[in-house]
Amino acid sequence: MKNKLYYLMGFGISGFGDGIQQIAIMWYVYHLTSEPFSIGFMIAIYYVPSIFLTPFVSVYVDHRNSKQIVVIMDFIRFFIVGILAISIYYEIRSASVIYMLQFLLAVCYTIYKPASQSFIKEAFSQYDIPFIVSKSAALGEAALITGSGFSGILLIHVSMPLCFLLNAITFLCASILYAQVVLCYAKQTTSVPISYSSSLKEGLLYVHHTRGMKYLLFLSILNSISIQMTTTLLLPLVKEQGGGSDLYALLDISFAVGGILAGITVTFFLNRFRHRAIVFTMSGMMLTSLLLAVTQYLFLIPIFIFALGLFTMSHLIATQTLIQLSASKEYIGRVVGIRTILASSIKIGAALATGFLVSHIGVYHLFLSFSMIMLFSFFTLRYMKHVSIPK
Repeated sequence: MKNKLYYLMGFGISGFGDGIQQIAIMWYVYHLTSEPFSIGFMIAIYYVPSIFLTPFVSVYVDHRNSKQIVVIMDFIRFFIVGILAISIYYEIRSASVIYMLQFLLAVCYTIYKPASQSFIKEAFSQYDIPFIVSKSAALGEAALITGSGFSGILLIHVSMPLCFLLNAITFLCASILYAQVVLCYAKQTTSVPISYSSSLKEGLLYVHHTRGMKYLLFLSILNSISIQMTTTLLLPLVKEQGGGSDLYALLDISFAVGGILAGITVTFFLNRFRHRAIVFTMSGMMLTSLLLAVTQYLFLIPIFIFALGLFTMSHLIATQTLIQLSASKEYIGRVVGIRTILASSIKIGAALATGFLVSHIGVYHLFLSFSMIMLFSFFTLRYMKHVSIPK
């Protein structure tokens, strides 16, 4: 019980800080450069290290103590975000500095991501994993909403450096809380040198031979496109509607509220409807992106963004839960690593393409394009039968 409490508290606190930073850093960079492309570039920077480092990091995580890695990475991120707060406080108005610090945070996240998934696998039983994945997603989105709203207040009434200072403190608190979690199902670690090439090959063979794993990795790509497209389009959409930071915060919060509801309900729907639950989430992403493409009423946009967040995060949580349950703790780092490489490549492409195309074809045509992508993805549903969904 204490493990759940410490983990969820750490996850929630970290999500609160991320909510503050998400609003503040995008708003800061956008107004520093006045270019929608800068948002896509910031997102791309965050995922570039994943492509190059994840193959080695995922192997390292499978052979080392995942808890120590998670705690250390959060502690390092505390220092990096603190430096970001100081640079803004002293008015170092350089996009290059922001991009560099974003890159360093990306390196930490690249190491943190597979370690955090291995951490869950080693700290909780198979029975508890669906609960942890779904509830941490709901709690994370709730914290994200609170942080986003709090960020809007701070930007208006206090200062931007304070936003990032609070974000840095949340990483420190999360690090302390994660350090209290006990690894009840710890894998066997080794201190001998690791053969990365042979371990990577083993990981690829494991994914290839594990029934349904390749299709689960494909499904995880769809929500990556949706998340990055929406993240990149929110500010241009706000500008298109003539809004300001309040409307941006509202849309960001609407997407996050959808994520909270997804975290609360997705496990029930996955158990009740099983494979059809994945079809529902795919249909929902297609329909809501189509509605965003054709709507002409401002009051409907937050509702459709909420629905897009609900179906996107439901899809994410469902696929993430199934990957956790299907992969063994000896290979979970490499499985997540492969997923991260695929997702990062897609996220970079989606962020850069969205940032570039929004100036040429507009926000609404991009939502329409995504609905078409989702429509074509239905032709892959015949592979769903290979995916095992345990009760």
